[in-house]
Order: sequence, then structure tokens, then C-alpha cells
Amino acid sequence: MQWILGFILRYKNLFLYLFFVAVTLFFSYYQSEYHKSKLFKASIFVTGKTSEPIKKLNSYFKLKKINTQLVEENLYLKSLVIDKSYNSKLEDKNNDSPFRLIPGYVIKNDISSSRNIIVINKGSSDMVKKEMGVIGSKGVVGIVNQTTEKFSSVLSILHKDIKINAKHKKSNSFGSLFWEGNSPDKVTLTDISIINKIDIGDTIVTGGMSTYFPEGIPVGKVIEIESDGIYYSLMVELINNMTNLDNVYIIENINKSEINSLYK
Repeated sequence: MQWILGFILRYKNLFLYLFFVAVTLFFSYYQSEYHKSKLFKASIFVTGKTSEPIKKLNSYFKLKKINTQLVEENLYLKSLVIDKSYNSKLEDKNNDSPFRLIPGYVIKNDISSSRNIIVINKGSSDMVKKEMGVIGSKGVVGIVNQTTEKFSSVLSILHKDIKINAKHKKSNSFGSLFWEGNSPDKVTLTDISIINKIDIGDTIVTGGMSTYFPEGIPVGKVIEIESDGIYYSLMVELINNMTNLDNVYIIENINKSEINSLYK
């Protein structure tokens, strides 16, 4: 208690000055509209300056929660798009789509070899299985190769040993999509007949002829066109930035086992 009294006595002149300033401002605020306006603007400025850092700090700690909410919203929207694409092919528009999405996150992403692998934070305990398709926020990412209880490895679309069924969206012509091991933003689409009209900038999407991906998932756009007189060889620029992946969605096809049994 003694040190508090000592502190007050030591700075009594300052406290007295602040008291009179407060009294002056109080009477100015209520007696003069001009001063009232100026003081109000000053209080807004001070409040803004002091609140802004606090708001930024709170926003920083809420980023994880916000990101989770955005992933859930994106998951819902992607599910709607896939369901709509599936039902557009059917006479009965009320059929349930066989495709389900499982959200995941990339924890390791190789892009430096000819057989690149991605590791995601979802595994068998999350119902992820081998040979499930994986898409990103914009388009195709790869195919699940192996799973543990909590993690899975994914054969990236930048893997020389995988081919994906894809099609030229405008003509509905199907071909095989693969990576030739060069640029991480370009893949090749072959086996499309030259009877189809193809232009630079045309969209390439998944063909839906496999159990990995539903039809219509974006892959990229045509940037180069070559042909051998019978088939096109198309250079496709990927819509996904494969060097900067974070959130992904694993695609479960609940009809996969039944479809695969027919091939046997």
C-alpha cells in the first residue's frame, strides 16, 4: 500500500494535469458541437487503431477453424456438382449418386521424379482404400496407391506409370491421359480421332469410363495440337497447380466392387 501512495505522490502533478484535461474535454464535449464532433472522430480513430491488431490476432487463431469451414463448404458444393453430373445422364433425376467424397490434406508432395507420390492424412480408418480417385480444389490430382490406418500414398497425375481416362468436353471424344515426365503443369492426351474438331483452349475432363473418377471432373485445357494423320496428340495444361496442393478430396465409388466383378 505504501508504494502505491508513494507512486501517486511522485506523479501527483501528472495525475492532476490529466484530471483537468479530462474535465475540460468533458465540458467541451457537452457544450460545443464542434468539439463533440472532433472528440467523437478522435475516439473512432483510437478505437480503430487499438482494435485492429486485436482483430488480426483473433483472426490468426481462428484460421484453422475458418479453413475447416471452407473445406466443408467446398466438399458440399463438389458433392452437388458430382451428383448433378451423374443424374444428368439418367432419366430418373432422383437417383442417388454412387460417389462419396472424403476430405483430406496433403502432408507430402513430390514433384521432382518421374514417378511422383503424394501422402495425405487420411487412411483406412477414414474408409480410404486403394484405387480411389483423388481430386483437388479445381481438378484431378491422382489415384490412391497404398493405405495405412491414418495415411495414404497417392500416385500423382505426374506419375509416368498411370493413365487416366479423359475426354475432349466439346466433342465427347475419349482418350488416354498421361504425363511424359517433363513440365509439372502439362500432360498429354492421345487416341482421339482426327475426325473430331479440336481447338486451342478447349476443355479436357475425366471421361467416366473407369471407377476412379466420375465423368466431368476438370483436367485442363488444350495448348498444343499434333496428329499422326489418324489420332491427335494433345498437350494439356493442368488446371490444378500440382506444386502447391493442400486440401484434397478422395472419391469413393460405392459401386466399384460390383462393376469390377463384371470384368472378371
